Amino acid sequence: MANHYRGSVALQVGDQAYTLSFSVNALCELEDLLNLPVAKIAATMNDAEDVRISTVRALVWGALRDHHSEIDLKGAGDIASTAGIPACMEAIGQAFRLAFPQEEAKGTARPRKAKA
Repeated sequence: MANHYRGSVALQVGDQAYTLSFSVNALCELEDLLNLPVAKIAATMNDAEDVRISTVRALVWGALRDHHSEIDLKGAGDIASTAGIPACMEAIGQAFRLAFPQEEAKGTARPRKAKA
């Protein structure tokens, strides 16, 4: 089950729900597979014209590592085909943002401490 507070996002594919997340281990495996540092992977995701389908498949595979490690690259491709590339990219983007929450929190005010 997906839990946004733990960095997880649900991807519904037919009657099957998959939990996507990017832990440190998942990101390391993704970096190794793509032979790119995580910052370049993120930049690739933001440039829709240069995103390759093989990269989308790798991103789906990487996001599945924590909760569905039994799924291989081919299985990740099957999931992406069934779910559709736009749905996969939206879920992957959400999971990626949840993996780096401090980046979005920059510039936001800290809540006041409760009075004793």
